[in-house]
Amino acid sequence: MLGRHVRSRRTCSALVAVAACGGEPAVPDAALPNWERLSELPQAVANNAVASIDGAGGCQLLSAMGIDGSRQAAGISAQAWLFTDRWEALPDVPGLPRLAASAVTVQGKVYVLGGYSVAESGAETSHTDVAIFDPETRTWSSGATLPTAIDDAIAVSWRDRWIVVVSGWSQTTPVRAVQIFDVESGVWDVGTPFPGSPVFGHAGALVGDDLVLIDGVASGTTGFRIVSQTWRGRLDPSSPTTIEWTQLPDHPGPARYRAAAGRLDGLLMFHGGTSDPYNYDGLSYTTGTPSAPLADAIAFDPATTTWGPLLDKPIATMDHRSLVGCGARVFTVGGMEAGPTVSGAVWSFGP
Repeated sequence: MLGRHVRSRRTCSALVAVAACGGEPAVPDAALPNWERLSELPQAVANNAVASIDGAGGCQLLSAMGIDGSRQAAGISAQAWLFTDRWEALPDVPGLPRLAASAVTVQGKVYVLGGYSVAESGAETSHTDVAIFDPETRTWSSGATLPTAIDDAIAVSWRDRWIVVVSGWSQTTPVRAVQIFDVESGVWDVGTPFPGSPVFGHAGALVGDDLVLIDGVASGTTGFRIVSQTWRGRLDPSSPTTIEWTQLPDHPGPARYRAAAGRLDGLLMFHGGTSDPYNYDGLSYTTGTPSAPLADAIAFDPATTTWGPLLDKPIATMDHRSLVGCGARVFTVGGMEAGPTVSGAVWSFGP
């Protein structure tokens, strides 16, 4: 089955520079002093799984898989990179090259989950693969596979013990599935299903025990449509599979697809994305022309359940998996800029 490829149907301080993660100084943006552009990836990549490792050795950033500047199926890669004092090529992620995978760090190791591959015929396959990266040994191992094959999902690390995966695309359709992994028992379980519109390419992050997610793209008989939705899932460590879902006030600005989401100083940040859903090549499902990335970000205060005003970004970007944090700052790694152009840029934002 062609799946999403058929467009008519869906085809580590207050001012952290790279040096704070062990590398060369950042290049500051004079117009936007809270943004810094850091050392670029050696290879441009988008829809890559990104995680941070904040340990005794300082901050490290990991980028795994994704699509290169060709924006073609042949450019989907299993390549992985690690940044300490420079970008270091790692052994490939096990399994088929994929994009739209998720990455989270739990107990010092990075779990790369799911994603989808594209065959020469154009057929897309969602995967159950879980690969675990050990930064001490620079090696990969296989983890317990996901019960439901998934890509373009939200995945978060909760209390440094559980991995929570919410909704996403599974083979032929978005699903409401919530999949929860206990690192200590090594077992996947089923969480309270997501009650909103099942979507892919949504964005979400965790503050404390509150998971907040927004938007995404739904599928139906008329094709693919962006969904404006905002939900909070309250997690309970005494009953890890029970999630109390509630709707939140609408966020400012347009609904978003493949934005970056992360936690910054008690707030949740949602950066970029686009209001025009697209295929892996950055071209709109509806028009076949380049989708336009957004050059803004929004912040949510979970303590007051209020949204802040739209914030300007230094450059419009989309095709992100997450906004990862180290120290007092958050980072985007790669993505797509206008054009569409796949980027190797690394940006950080913080107070």
